[in-house]
This record gives sequence, C-alpha cells and structure tokens, in this order.
Amino acid sequence: MKKLQTIDVYLIPLPIVAIAATILRTVALLGGFNSSSMHYDNKIAFVISTIIVAVSSLAFLSYLLLGDKDRPLIARSDNAASYIPAGIVSTALLFMGVENITMAFGGYPRGIVGILSLVTGVLALASVVSFFLSVFIEKRNNLYKAAFSLCIVLFLAVYAALLYFNKAEHPTNSPNRLIDQLAYLLSAIFFLYEARIPLGRAKWRGYVAFGLCATLMAVYSSVPALIYCFVRGDLVSESLIESILTLTMAIYIASKVVQIKSLTPDSKCDTAKSIEILASMREDEMKAQHTPVACDTDNMEESDDTEDASNYSFDIPDAEEGEGVDA
Repeated sequence: MKKLQTIDVYLIPLPIVAIAATILRTVALLGGFNSSSMHYDNKIAFVISTIIVAVSSLAFLSYLLLGDKDRPLIARSDNAASYIPAGIVSTALLFMGVENITMAFGGYPRGIVGILSLVTGVLALASVVSFFLSVFIEKRNNLYKAAFSLCIVLFLAVYAALLYFNKAEHPTNSPNRLIDQLAYLLSAIFFLYEARIPLGRAKWRGYVAFGLCATLMAVYSSVPALIYCFVRGDLVSESLIESILTLTMAIYIASKVVQIKSLTPDSKCDTAKSIEILASMREDEMKAQHTPVACDTDNMEESDDTEDASNYSFDIPDAEEGEGVDA
C-alpha cells in the first residue's frame, strides 16, 4: 500500500467540497435566483455554498506553510494528461478571443469596456500560442514559453477587469459576477506560478495551493451556470463561452496539480553519482601517470639502457631442468 503524501491530504477533499458547493449553488440558482435583479431571493443554499468554498479555500492555502518543501522537480507536458486539457482550453480561448474582438467593434459601447474587450480578445488568441508552446517545446527552461505564459495571466486579469466595468447585464454587487471574477483572478495567480517553471524558478507550494483554490472556484463558477443555462435557457455569467472556458480551465488546472504527485526530482540518482565519482578518480589517476618526473641527465643513458633491456628480456623455459634462462 502506497504511503499518502502531503498533497493527498489536500487532493482528496477537493472533489468532495467542489461537488457539495456546486450542488448547493445549483439548487440556489434553480430555486431562489431572480434573473431580473441578478440576486437570490432565497439565500440559504447560496450562503452555505459560499461558506464551504471560503473555508475550503483557506484550508487549501495552508499548503503554503504545511506543504512539502520546495525542491527541483522535472515538469512534463508530453503526456495525455497535459496536452488534452491544453487542447480544450485552447479551443475555448479561440472562441473567447473571437467573441470579444467582435463585441469590441460592434457589441460593446465605446469606452473602457470596448477597449478592455479588444485587449481581452487579443490576449486570448495569444494565450492559444502559449498552450501550444507548452506542449510542443520539450525543453524545460525556455524564454519563449515563459513569455507567452504571461499572456494567459494578463488575459485572465484583464477579463476580470472587464467583468467589473461591464454593468450592462450585472449590477456592481452581483454575487454571480463576483464569483466569476474570483475564479479568473485565482486562475491568473496559478498561471503566474506556472510561468515561473520555464524560467527555472518554480515555487511548487504556491503552485499547488493556488491551483487547488482556482480549481474549486472555477468549478463553483462554471458548472452551476451551465446547468442553469441548459435548464432555464438563461445566463448568470457574462456568456456561455465564458462558462465553458472557466470549466476547461478547471480541468486543466486540476490535471496539472494532480501530476505533481508523479513528477520526478531534478537530481542525480545514487548510481549516477557513483559513476561520476569513479570517473573523477580515474581522471586523477591518469593525470598523475602523465605528470613528468625530474631525472638526472648524467644517468639518462644508463637508465634508458637498463629500461630497454628489461623491456626486451623474457624467460625461456628449459625443457630438461624446468628453469628459464635470460635471453
């Protein structure tokens, strides 16, 4: 039986609290949400769900202090658990980018909202390149991967600002919009930690802690909104594409956090260390053998004759006596 790691203590409760909070918020949306005021008439289930999410997030952040000590790990993206989630996030980002650019030129009024929508659309398309590079560039430390990883961070931060300034559908204190904003801001912090990996400056405690919080908040934001949309035919988030993107980000972040368990340390094994020590000792011996030794020039000729004589002498066994004679 495998021994539980510290991260398992945090991973095991994650789906439990995510499912519980999601069910309660879905019940609150279907049973007590007022689509006209964008507030809840019956707040009991919603309040309980927010308490679960808040307490769980604080517990997950404790990994910053209680988690395994940061050590060099070999991050991998050449497996199905990496490129399949990256593919679905990239697809959602592509649609999000096209939608926001279109809205910037025709849907939103001119001003800060239109500018933020255009910037969000451009950053969403650039973020697609980020996920492409993360999968197809195998080199761990790569400046291009790090630079494009910042695009997704900026996209999430700017989109959270867009949600704040766009008051066309949601009032300023709309609880659903606040949940979406938190989901995108926590995801931005997670991807900021991920951008450190190709720079060789990974901080795995922060990576795991904010990955857990971002996954929980993204699921809590997207799944009830999608269920409400399909059941009632109405939106509680900015758009259907937004909810789908949030859900795909939750899948991607969760897969990355789970993979931490299988990452190998970026250190040499005992066998490799032993081989290096032996090679170093052998190299020292060879240098010592080739070190010139000072000798007396007066006896050079005599010593050379003696050495040559010893090199070209051998014993011939005598068949009768069984003794060798010097030839």
